[in-house]
Amino acid sequence: MPPKKQSAPNKKTVEKKKDKVIEDKTFGLKNKKGKKQQQFVKQVTNQVKYGGATSVQKREELERKEKASMIIIH
Repeated sequence: MPPKKQSAPNKKTVEKKKDKVIEDKTFGLKNKKGKKQQQFVKQVTNQVKYGGATSVQKREELERKEKASMIIIH
């Protein structure tokens, strides 16, 4: 008898796990009024929910690579 296939996790369970990770990483920081804390909370939330760098960060990274390649060429 072949082994049973493991089904993919449910979307709700994945979202709950992501929320739990966000809560753990930002514990006690959500109610702070400082700009740096709020930016950190937003950054962590985006990383966990959307799986990594935002489009702005990707664009900046590409620009840095282009500048570095231009410096090497010239």
